[in-house]
Amino acid sequence: MSFSNYKFITFKSSSGQGNKSGGKDGRYATNLIEMTVDGKKDFILEVYRCPKLGTCSEDNATHIGTRNKIGALVLNNSANDTERQYYNILNKDTKSQANSIKPSGLTASEQTTYNLRAGNGSQALINSTTSDGVTIGDSIGTQVGNLLGDITTTATANAEVEFRDIDVNLGISRKARFSYGNYYYPADLQTNKQDRIRFEMKYTEGTIVNATIKSGVKQFQRKTENIGGSVTLPIVTGIADINEVDWEGAKLNPLQALGAGAALRAFDTASSSEKGVQAAIRGFGGAAGSLGKEIRQVGGDLKTALNVYLAQQAVGTQNLLSRTSGAIVNPNLEMLFSGPALRKFGFTFKLSPRDANEADQVRKILRFFKQGMSVKTSDSNVFLKAPNIFDINYQTFDGDTEISHPSINKIKTCALLACDVQYTPDGTYMTYDDPSRTMTSYQLTLQFNELDPIYDKDYTELDNDQDNTIGY
Repeated sequence: MSFSNYKFITFKSSSGQGNKSGGKDGRYATNLIEMTVDGKKDFILEVYRCPKLGTCSEDNATHIGTRNKIGALVLNNSANDTERQYYNILNKDTKSQANSIKPSGLTASEQTTYNLRAGNGSQALINSTTSDGVTIGDSIGTQVGNLLGDITTTATANAEVEFRDIDVNLGISRKARFSYGNYYYPADLQTNKQDRIRFEMKYTEGTIVNATIKSGVKQFQRKTENIGGSVTLPIVTGIADINEVDWEGAKLNPLQALGAGAALRAFDTASSSEKGVQAAIRGFGGAAGSLGKEIRQVGGDLKTALNVYLAQQAVGTQNLLSRTSGAIVNPNLEMLFSGPALRKFGFTFKLSPRDANEADQVRKILRFFKQGMSVKTSDSNVFLKAPNIFDINYQTFDGDTEISHPSINKIKTCALLACDVQYTPDGTYMTYDDPSRTMTSYQLTLQFNELDPIYDKDYTELDNDQDNTIGY
């Protein structure tokens, strides 16, 4: 299908300041898809990049984005760096294009819907509509209150509640760089087969939270997009990893155990009762009575000690039992698992360029990490976007094929927490006599932190437990 309505968009003219390589422009078309939902017309507006010459159709155009339910243009993976950099211009010009293809014969309600989908709805309507097109009424508070009320009512009636996954897309444009070169140090690392470590970047647009407790469903799914470019460096000495989990000392004395056991029995009774929570509340009274009965049944000396302990707890006095009797209630102290830990990685590289080409590579390598870890801005002052995140891989060669190193640890996606550059690591200020006055040596220290913990299943997914690699 050919698009009858398309237009040229100039992002930056050839005479624009700082643009020595010419202008940036493109030809774009908006495709309208009409549908009927519950007897009413609804609309989807897609944006395509057309060839700069000739006709423009779905066969030769590239789909680069779709307007969401409140008219914000959401770019997909096919959008290029220029379109992301000049998102505001692209969004504005294709929005006006959407107005020119509005169907005729719409009812007043359908025209309002079309204006919203095209990004030209009234601000009040946009403010009261979610990105999925659901009108939320007079206030967010009212909507949340109604939702919680519905859930509470439904749950009380023992009905099954279906929760929606949390996937928020605010349509906030990310004003940041989307591509770099592929940089190597030393320069001959690009052509030889020396073992190496490679750093690549991507960025995250948030996380989808699956509202479920079902087995086998990944609850958190990070949404990421790759950024072009990489840095490849030789593997240095001192590489290491420390795998940790958190264990803590925990106590459960006999009285607490008795109380917990009685409470669990009350809840077990409630779960099998039609009266549910009410039965559990009544069960607490019985649990307290059972605990008192247990205390009355113990021997005289032990009962006296327990009475002192209970008096100590009642008034908040410390060590009353130990002070009066020289004894304490057995705390049953043991180490219990309390959660996973996130690993940290540090790398230090000495970069001493030997010629102009390596000097250029070293400067770009430093820029890669410094700019990549910087906080990203948006079109407004209201929001900031997260820095880029990094994939780190140790590489070796199997013949002529580059592969992941099987005998060094693997690293999950990391955040770069610190980038320390020493410009005089040899203790002397000295530069080359090149136009950039490159320092004769740099020391680069990087501190990374993994974003996700390591799980047993991660090892299984590597090689199906064939133990072909060390793993994480």
